[in-house]
Amino acid sequence: MREVNCHDEKIHLCGNIQSFGYLFIFEDDKCVGVSENCAVIMGAASSTVLGMTVEAVLDHVAPSFGLRGDKIEQAVSQSLFARFVERVTIHQKDYFLSLYRYDGKIYLEIEDCTPQAVKTTKLYYYAKHLEDQREGKSCWQALTELIKDIIHFDRVMIYRFMEDNSGQVIAESRSEELESLLNYRYPEFDIPAQARELYRIFHARHTADVDERAIPIMGKAAENFDLTRCSLRALSPMHLQYLKNAGVKASASFSIIVDNELWGLVACQHREPMHVDLSQRHLCTLLTQYAVNRYLADFQKEQVRLHKSLSQLEHSLKSDLLVKRDLYDVLENYANRIMEVMNGQGLIIKRDRAIMTVGEVPDRKILKKIDEEIGTKEFFVTDRFKCTGFGDDVEIFPGVLRISILPVTNWYLYVFRKERLIEEVWAGKPEKVMQIDAEKKIAFPSPRTSFEAWKKITKGKSEKWRPSELAFIENMTHIIQQSIAQRGGEIDKLNRELVRSNNALDTFGYTLTHDLKNPLTTIQLTAQMLLYKKDVSREFLEKSMKNILEGTQLMNDMMDKVYQMSKVNHVDFVFEPINPRSKILNIVENCKQQYQVSHLEFNMGETLQVMGERTLIYQLFLNLIGNAIKYSSKKENPKVSINSFRDGDTVRYDVKDNGIGIDLKESDRIFEIFGRMSNTEGYEGSGIGLSIVKQIANKLKATLHVESELGVGTTFSVTFNNVPVAI
Repeated sequence: MREVNCHDEKIHLCGNIQSFGYLFIFEDDKCVGVSENCAVIMGAASSTVLGMTVEAVLDHVAPSFGLRGDKIEQAVSQSLFARFVERVTIHQKDYFLSLYRYDGKIYLEIEDCTPQAVKTTKLYYYAKHLEDQREGKSCWQALTELIKDIIHFDRVMIYRFMEDNSGQVIAESRSEELESLLNYRYPEFDIPAQARELYRIFHARHTADVDERAIPIMGKAAENFDLTRCSLRALSPMHLQYLKNAGVKASASFSIIVDNELWGLVACQHREPMHVDLSQRHLCTLLTQYAVNRYLADFQKEQVRLHKSLSQLEHSLKSDLLVKRDLYDVLENYANRIMEVMNGQGLIIKRDRAIMTVGEVPDRKILKKIDEEIGTKEFFVTDRFKCTGFGDDVEIFPGVLRISILPVTNWYLYVFRKERLIEEVWAGKPEKVMQIDAEKKIAFPSPRTSFEAWKKITKGKSEKWRPSELAFIENMTHIIQQSIAQRGGEIDKLNRELVRSNNALDTFGYTLTHDLKNPLTTIQLTAQMLLYKKDVSREFLEKSMKNILEGTQLMNDMMDKVYQMSKVNHVDFVFEPINPRSKILNIVENCKQQYQVSHLEFNMGETLQVMGERTLIYQLFLNLIGNAIKYSSKKENPKVSINSFRDGDTVRYDVKDNGIGIDLKESDRIFEIFGRMSNTEGYEGSGIGLSIVKQIANKLKATLHVESELGVGTTFSVTFNNVPVAI
């Protein structure tokens, strides 16, 4: 006996339409198919319509309708819309006329209009209602309320397809006397595969009256007329019986399409016959798509929030892995946070014989069994792991994830989830009942007769692992592997750093040897004179001692600055958003006292945030502002100003003074270590401040620019790159 399944039925080739409309099908501009009821609007037998042109049929049906000749071809060929639709009057009654091309043919549909006209002026309020998600109301719940208000059905549900193609009601609006079906599950065979495919292609379907006789199409054989995109297509007898068994007289459905896939349906049911006309269906389809866009926007926001949270954890983990030597110790410190992100009840880090556990985990015997069944797989994940051969009192962990931290080593990370008992309420027992046709010797599925709540408890499974969780654990493993690989190159890096450090020390050593000769010579000559000269005067003694003190102080300052330079060269810094305003004000006050410039005129504009390290930012402004105040301190009216400006993703700070200025002919020496300009005599300093500024700017990936005029003043500009607008 041959078995015929629901998905074998060619429902798009049914050869029948519903009674609320009329259908004409044209091929090569001749009518090849017409619904049997067309005599009502044609005023002639339906058989006489066969062979007529589209224009001739329009002349008979709607003489006042202006679509004729080339305009007909334009109407069915336009790319902006799938079909041409107009409201027309036939025999003093309003109809919707639709004209479209499909499968090499032209289809003309005429259907009844309902007295309740759709008010397009309400579109704005409909959209606002979908956006209003107060009190935890989802866009799907809002959509059911709107569609119920538009078509006035007893029940409007959002039916979401699950991974196994079964469905679940996730939102519902209904008449008060009806029992709620919210969260009810429906089996896959309730909506067979070919029906789902039609829903994916054509987004609005409805049945006005399940008891109304279907109207046959005259002309060619039924299988020659593909009614996939026909709004009037009759439902299959099996589906009509299904609706009758459910106590439904009229139904409507609107496809929820996400990423070109059928995500779900807006399923509408009414206990009495009810026609939903074309304008109502179009409005419901539009609002359904609007709800999809709202859902996707909310989903994307949640994904961005989750990604940001996971990225912060990954960044923190990466930083610790690079700084701390013991990777195993780092993972132990992060174990609880990893388990929380993975929504696990337990976690194990296993390296050779060492095992570290967090939360609730299987014992070692079960862990060994898990390892034996997983084998050498580097990444394994399941929500239904079965561990047989142990007693009933053993804790069940069907959710198992194991990932190899280092391939070729016995170093693994496990995350476990406990069994989650799930009670599902189904609209009737999800079982397919077959009927036998003895004559044809076939067995075919019978429409379900029972829709009473049937409870099913699912055991042996954990909550499913989400894609974001799996992506996080894989990223975390890659970070660990990258850290280990990076450490593999640390020796070479340290060697290169040592060479660079030695070169820098050579430079410092040469500079010290050369520039310390002057203060050392001064100290030596002064000491010799004091040693050998007899009867020195008090005045000469004081002058000599002052020379010695100044020389030693100069040497001490220079060595301090060299030490500062060595720190700037060798320290790695973590950048963060900084507004230097408070630092600048503090520096200005200290420098006014240091250089005794109480009458300084200081102006500061807006201070924008920059990306940097706090110590470096302080040193940078300390040297720039210190120089500005120092070299303008002997002016009658010393002035210093600081301003910041944004240009795209850069922020520029200008430190301007009216001091002695710089001869830009010597610009190649401005940032040299100990390189003092020729006009700085009479001002204290060792010439290392701007060298430090240059080194700091390099560390901050900032650029320096100098504008100056001798005797007029100097402006130092520092431009910070890659500064986000909102930090």
